[in-house]
Amino acid sequence: MDSYAYYNGRFSKAEDMKISLSDRAIFFGDAVYDAAIGRYEFIMWESEHIDRLLNNAKRLGIEHNYTKEFIISLLQEIAIKSCIPEYFIYLQISRSKSHRTHSALGSSANLLVTIEPIKICRAPMNLTLFEDLRYGYCDIKTVNLLPAVLASTKAEINGYDEAVFVKDGIITECAKSNISILKNGVLKTHPTDNKILPGITRAHLLIACENLGIKAVEESFTQEELFSADEVLVSSTTKLVRRARMIDAIDVGMKDSKKAEKICQYLYDEFENLGKI
Repeated sequence: MDSYAYYNGRFSKAEDMKISLSDRAIFFGDAVYDAAIGRYEFIMWESEHIDRLLNNAKRLGIEHNYTKEFIISLLQEIAIKSCIPEYFIYLQISRSKSHRTHSALGSSANLLVTIEPIKICRAPMNLTLFEDLRYGYCDIKTVNLLPAVLASTKAEINGYDEAVFVKDGIITECAKSNISILKNGVLKTHPTDNKILPGITRAHLLIACENLGIKAVEESFTQEELFSADEVLVSSTTKLVRRARMIDAIDVGMKDSKKAEKICQYLYDEFENLGKI
């Protein structure tokens, strides 16, 4: 099934979409993005994803005229046009079209949306540690993803599913995900400061814990705590939540199956129930 795209008022197949070289996302990475998954015209946690996108654009001073209502309508339209039953949908607002100059002044912002098929995988993951060399804006979802690209590429070359960032002995997050641990019945996840992205799935992981009667705390944890955890849980838009089986070829987690399975099933059910009355 073909991917589909929207850019500044135009719809087409993704491979046919043309984007101007004056889009500042190309030369400067001067853009913010968000992404979600959906079934038919129903998008999981749609309002939260759009709020984060618009809030991040505001934090970087990207001026635009896109309202939340317009974006909701647009996403529904592209979901219907694409005819993809289960999908990953990507949204990007770049600052402007302008000549290649570092100054951020320019004309109106650009809006890009793409949609493509997705299949949610539930299999346990194999992880690898990677030094966290990113800058101090990890909490803003910009398109400046080179450190994540390098970490993800190295992980894949070595046969791992995801890279786990470590900064001064503290586990922050993964290259494409948030990470949490279960120990003695308590879920622990890094607090939402500028060292991690405040993941929407991460937020719903905490809600799931509350609803299931599992204690959860937002506290940083060490590399040693990661390896000694009863369970290691990786959460993101496209993964929902998956358990880790190994880190750097060392067995981890998989000891608190009952609680972990309840949390995972809770989020899987939210996706499966999209659009159901």
